[in-house]
Amino acid sequence: MTAPPSQTVLILGAGLAGLTTAYHLSQLGYQVTLLDHPDWLDGFRTDASQPAPIVLGCHHETRLVLRGLDREGSSETDRTIPLEFRLPDGRIVPYQSARLPGAFQWMMSLFSFHGLSWQDRWRLFSHVEQIWEEALALPADLENRTADEWLTAIGQSSEAQKRIWAPLAQWLTGNELERLSAATFVHLLSTVFLRDASDARLTQLPDTVDHQFIAPMKQTLQQGNVRIVSLTHRPTLRFGQTAINEVRLNDDSRLLANRYVIALSYQNLLQLLPERLLTRYAYFAQITELKSLSGIVIRLTRPATTQRPRLLLLPGRPFHQLTSTTLESGEVEYRLSAAGNSLMESDDDQLFAGAHTELSMLFPAITGEDVTSRTIFREHHAALLLAPGAARLRPLQQSPITNLLVTGAWTDTGWPANLESALVSARRCAELILSRPA
Repeated sequence: MTAPPSQTVLILGAGLAGLTTAYHLSQLGYQVTLLDHPDWLDGFRTDASQPAPIVLGCHHETRLVLRGLDREGSSETDRTIPLEFRLPDGRIVPYQSARLPGAFQWMMSLFSFHGLSWQDRWRLFSHVEQIWEEALALPADLENRTADEWLTAIGQSSEAQKRIWAPLAQWLTGNELERLSAATFVHLLSTVFLRDASDARLTQLPDTVDHQFIAPMKQTLQQGNVRIVSLTHRPTLRFGQTAINEVRLNDDSRLLANRYVIALSYQNLLQLLPERLLTRYAYFAQITELKSLSGIVIRLTRPATTQRPRLLLLPGRPFHQLTSTTLESGEVEYRLSAAGNSLMESDDDQLFAGAHTELSMLFPAITGEDVTSRTIFREHHAALLLAPGAARLRPLQQSPITNLLVTGAWTDTGWPANLESALVSARRCAELILSRPA
């Protein structure tokens, strides 16, 4: 299937979401122009300098894009890592998906997971089994309840919520249980843990988002019918009654296209819209209600020793998780991260001291002298707040402006605002353009 002749698309934003949209459209024969500006953000851990994510087996769109870019190497099994919890008593408990057919997979995985007490496991099993057998239905008001309220309602103890469910929610969404929509949490748990065993498999991608996605995508696009234009001033969108008429650049030149795509953070999008659109359309007005959560990432490196990649969730600790991986330089990189907490107010010395304390607790053999470099990343938009009611604020890709689409990790995809969400949004955007040519 190919694009109609002379179909042109103008994309504002050459980050991951914009590039991926262009990537899909160029393969279908569209003439695509991307506009880039140094102040424009893509949003939520999809920018070029971000470390490449740990990919879940159920991140199907991420895997499709990696295969298309030939970025999934042949040694994937060597990079598969367990999901581990460090309990308050110091025990490290892995979650392992049983390789069994159908429902037997989650049953066996649950009963062999020692992070939950036997009573919590049994209550959870009974609840899921009743849902599975349609003897019980999920409450209709889950979107109006918090995740901790739902867990309490199905019999999960406060200890289970602190030890397992809270760090799991932080890792999957960047949100605390007390603020996270129950509907979002239930959907994610079902997607990751209650389907195929491979859905919960974790794969560590090396290097950065730029290395894995953005650079190879730009290289592919340069060989096709795609033009990337770097701007020094923000453009102006000229709107008619129901459509965009043109994009005006600072030198007063005009860019015209059949379809326009805004592939930016929601904050950057709002800066481009005239006030009348915010008052006229609920679609745009609701975007103003979206909220971001801040976060901290501390990167420490040390000379390499024989060490497998790890993802360790840390309940009840200042930092919520630790990842470790071996770099091409021969060093081991540790990343301690936390989202939406008071660490943002700490100074660098306090943060480094806390990170060293945490690392020494987890790996007693490591001393301060072993660390060869250390870096702090303060992220003001580390995660999207997914509180009750937030789902209705995330827009679909097609806007009420007939020739304008919106793409990005923060749009309505069914995923938290992460890399998988950005890639799903880009594909949906391209499919909408293909199915509804201007």
